[in-house]
Amino acid sequence: MRVLISLLVAVCCLLAVPGAASAVEYEVNATNDEPDANPGTGDCLTAGSVCSLRAAIQEANATTGIIDTIKFAPSFNGEVATDTIAIGVSFPVIIDPVHIDGDRSGQCEPIASIFGPCVGVEKTGGGLGLQVEDDDVTIDGLAVTGATNGINVINASQDFIARDNWIGLKLDGSPGGNSTGIFLDPDSSSAEIGGVNAAERNVFANNGVGLDIEGGDSNLVRGNYFGVKPDGSTAAGNSKNIEITDSTSGSGFAAEDNEVGATVVSGVAPCDGGCNVISGATGYGVDLQGESGGNEKPATGPTIVHGNYVGLNATGTATVANTIYGIYVGEAPDVLVGGASNQDANFVAGGGEGIASANAEGLEVIGNIIGSGAAGAEITAPGKAVFVLNTNNANRVAVSKNVFEMNGGVGIQVNFGGADVIGNFIEGAELGVLTRVGPNAAGGNLIEDNVIGESLANGILIEDDFNEILGNAVYQSGAAGIRLQNPAALLVTTENLIGGDVTTDENNINESGGDAIEIVDLSGSTEDDSLNEVARNKGAKNAGLFIDLVGAANAGILPPAFGTVIQSSVSGTAEPGALIRVFRKKAVEAGEIESFLSEAVADGSGNWKVGYAGQIPTGTIVAATQTSEAGGTSELSVATTTVDPVSGGGSAGGGGKDDKGKDGKVKGKGKDDKVKAGTGGALDTQILKGPKAKTHATTVKFKFTASEKGAKFECKLDRKKFKPCKSPKTYKKLKPGKHVFKVRAVKGKTVDPTPAKRKFKVLA
Repeated sequence: MRVLISLLVAVCCLLAVPGAASAVEYEVNATNDEPDANPGTGDCLTAGSVCSLRAAIQEANATTGIIDTIKFAPSFNGEVATDTIAIGVSFPVIIDPVHIDGDRSGQCEPIASIFGPCVGVEKTGGGLGLQVEDDDVTIDGLAVTGATNGINVINASQDFIARDNWIGLKLDGSPGGNSTGIFLDPDSSSAEIGGVNAAERNVFANNGVGLDIEGGDSNLVRGNYFGVKPDGSTAAGNSKNIEITDSTSGSGFAAEDNEVGATVVSGVAPCDGGCNVISGATGYGVDLQGESGGNEKPATGPTIVHGNYVGLNATGTATVANTIYGIYVGEAPDVLVGGASNQDANFVAGGGEGIASANAEGLEVIGNIIGSGAAGAEITAPGKAVFVLNTNNANRVAVSKNVFEMNGGVGIQVNFGGADVIGNFIEGAELGVLTRVGPNAAGGNLIEDNVIGESLANGILIEDDFNEILGNAVYQSGAAGIRLQNPAALLVTTENLIGGDVTTDENNINESGGDAIEIVDLSGSTEDDSLNEVARNKGAKNAGLFIDLVGAANAGILPPAFGTVIQSSVSGTAEPGALIRVFRKKAVEAGEIESFLSEAVADGSGNWKVGYAGQIPTGTIVAATQTSEAGGTSELSVATTTVDPVSGGGSAGGGGKDDKGKDGKVKGKGKDDKVKAGTGGALDTQILKGPKAKTHATTVKFKFTASEKGAKFECKLDRKKFKPCKSPKTYKKLKPGKHVFKVRAVKGKTVDPTPAKRKFKVLA
């Protein structure tokens, strides 16, 4: 009996509880803006006995926590006059999950052969359009026009989705711009704008800012058209296509982990699979810096921009330029533009600057294709393809493995140093790589393993200090292949290194319209001379000299003089302590060097001798440079090899001439106070290269050698103890002031009793 009573009570209780609420589908069947007659009843019905969009949102808001659906009647056919909902003041804010679904699966064809939305939503009199203040809201298949913010996503709304909308276009494709198309406010995160399928594409056109993400995280922007019409080709510019920034509102909100584009699985043509077309902007394609003032700061990041067409049409066959910048990183840190895979490449075309930054720490510009369309289509390159400004960036910037097909202009420009420019292919620029102004805290630039061809002027133009130019292939430059110059009368370009000490560091310079390497100092200064080292390089068919010093370049150092030039060795005189490099020439032409042979250091009297591992044929043309202790390299002396006396006698002469036909006289200082030259078989240490006596660089490097093979080294800086070291030895983050570097050779139990010493001063 008790069991029966308990069952009856339980049944009664169940009958007394209302059924769990379920999702409701509302169908909008009118374009008027009437409110719901009885909100919360589950019946979308206005006083006029229709279901308006306003009434449907009111009803959906009343079913808390359930994702309702708002659809539109078949009578909506994409006609501007009859199918556009004009929303007025105080339009209800969406405060509960809902799917506003205007997608009619290709039923409306407002532009020839291009299907678009069937439903328009226009804000009359300005103000905000559709407003989202809750999670899990989806809006698709609408043409949204006329608002301050077409779709306003605020108050930390999560997981918003916008797909298949026209933002700033009316149903017939005519302009109807919003001040901002879609706005995601601080902490509104994990939104999906577009998708990887064509049916998910939003079109942003004719707006002030197409998409503005301010302080939002983990948002995906994929597969959209920005700045073009739905045909993907006709320009319909936004002022800015995409803006992503931090917000300074309240305690501040960082924009982190946002992604624009995708690793495009389907390849490079057309722009699909998550690729955005980001083109036609009257200002910026992508802006990560934001406006000065207001609530914006550069995006904290990390931010990824990859797999997009920037400044191209959707097929990648024509230029639809962003007028000022394609991608403006500004000061935003931790930005990756491109990526490791070919499918991460952004195609960038047209406009003033393709990819630009200003003190962006951790910036990587990798694997992009600039100035070339899909399948190699000829398009217009930006005026400056990549521009890096680094006035106070202590971290280095990477510009690597990009392909540049230029129409003049500058391929890569770096101001103030701190960039690693590695493995790029640059063809057809006015200047392939340009560096200017001077190094920052991160030091000079590394320009390495690039292929730079058909430059209208110089393949590489250096107008600042502390660059290392290693392993590049430079061909068919209109002027000098590599040129160093002081850009103004009071500036000196100094302490650059062209080529290195191993084969892989040699620059290969061919078919230049001028010199292979040209160093120009027109400052007229004799006290602050340019001092640039030209190490091992090679090349042929250059119209001028292989090394040409103009004006006061490299302190006016002269080439070394040849004495004996025979099959097994070569000797001569130079500045005391100078490093002599000897090369083989294949031809008499002044602009040719075939290969490196050997090197030696001149002793305290300026005498030097280089022996070869094996004999070289008589009649071989050899050339030599000297690099002073201070670091400046001369032009070439040239001589011809004669027979070794041991193997048949004959004169061992060969007083050489340099590339300009000058005799090989040497300007010697007659002092040996900086280098300990070897004498009498004693173990001696020599400093081959170090900083100038006065330098602004906080990173310095020393190269050194010993008089005996197999010796090891110990180094010390200032008052620290000697510690084992190898050449070259680098010291970083030095403080301003005077410093003393010492190095000594060690072989077995023998230690050089007189370490080589170099004093220098780091200027504030």
